[in-house]
Amino acid sequence: MKKFETFIWKLFGLIAILGITSLIYSCTGPEGPSGPAGNDGKDVKTVCAVCHGADADDVNLKFNQYDLSKHNLGVIYEEEAGRLQCGGCHTGDGFAEAATIGKDDPVSKASSKINCKACHSIHKNFDSTDFALRISSGFALRHTGANIDQGKGNTCSKCHQARTFTRTVPDTITRSGTGTYSRFGPHYGVVANVVTMNGPYQINVTGGDAYPTSNPHATLPGGCVSCHMGSDPANPAQGGHTFKMLPANLSKIASCVGACHDANKIANSPKALQKEIGDKLVIYRRELIDRGWLDTSQAVLPDGGYQILGEYFRADQAKKEWSNPTEVEVVLNYLYLAKDRSLGVHNPAYIKALVNNGLKYLGK
Repeated sequence: MKKFETFIWKLFGLIAILGITSLIYSCTGPEGPSGPAGNDGKDVKTVCAVCHGADADDVNLKFNQYDLSKHNLGVIYEEEAGRLQCGGCHTGDGFAEAATIGKDDPVSKASSKINCKACHSIHKNFDSTDFALRISSGFALRHTGANIDQGKGNTCSKCHQARTFTRTVPDTITRSGTGTYSRFGPHYGVVANVVTMNGPYQINVTGGDAYPTSNPHATLPGGCVSCHMGSDPANPAQGGHTFKMLPANLSKIASCVGACHDANKIANSPKALQKEIGDKLVIYRRELIDRGWLDTSQAVLPDGGYQILGEYFRADQAKKEWSNPTEVEVVLNYLYLAKDRSLGVHNPAYIKALVNNGLKYLGK
């Protein structure tokens, strides 16, 4: 009897084990897909330490500098969000997408602020390659189609260039919307065109200045980056990822010091150059306004200030034909020079020639 009871208990135990096993199998089902590959034995701390480890101070400095930049402080992306023809420069995700597909504009409606991921593929490979610039080679300018290559500065020049505009014969300037001004012309970010001398028109006048054939700033190894992201050890709030470049810093930034920007060479002082060009542009502007060729109503700010980017080619009629193409070019040259905003520094000899010859053509 006892042996029989023992047998019964063993049978019940076996049935219970089989039941539990069946239940577990029915709950788990077949084996699911494989999970993501591991990190070759490296823990998360090791991966993150590539950037946020021993050199964390350097990364933090970049963050702090970027906080001071106009790229970070600007809000224009809020106005241009969703506009495919604007997103390639005015939004961070738009620029990243356009660069990835090798186009000037994105194909998706972009809306994010310009940030680290706009220029770098941050958190993609989780190594130093994430810091690589999105635009690594030369490209054709939107306006003129000229091919330029400014090294590391290509990423900057991709956006800081004139937009496309079409000349007609004779020139017909059409107004934009219901305003009395027209946005015909190079738009706002014209630096790449002025630096590489691709865009502005060479107006020749008797006794005028000769146009140079080269610009030392156009052949800098890093292009824009050489100066605007140069290092001033005494003042980390300039250069670097602030992108700020003030005349006083030219004799301090390592990549700028030398034959051109030696602190002892007063003749090459950027302050003197900027005053000269600035004073002449005031005369240039006044003459265009007096002739009815330039509208400045959009440049006057509510607080009484003045924003030169708000100056436009004037066209009081729905269509106005200009039979003299040089008159159109003298206005377009002013817009290039004024919206370059370097007051001569980006391309000294070239900008001087454009200003002086433009004034001479206008009889000034």
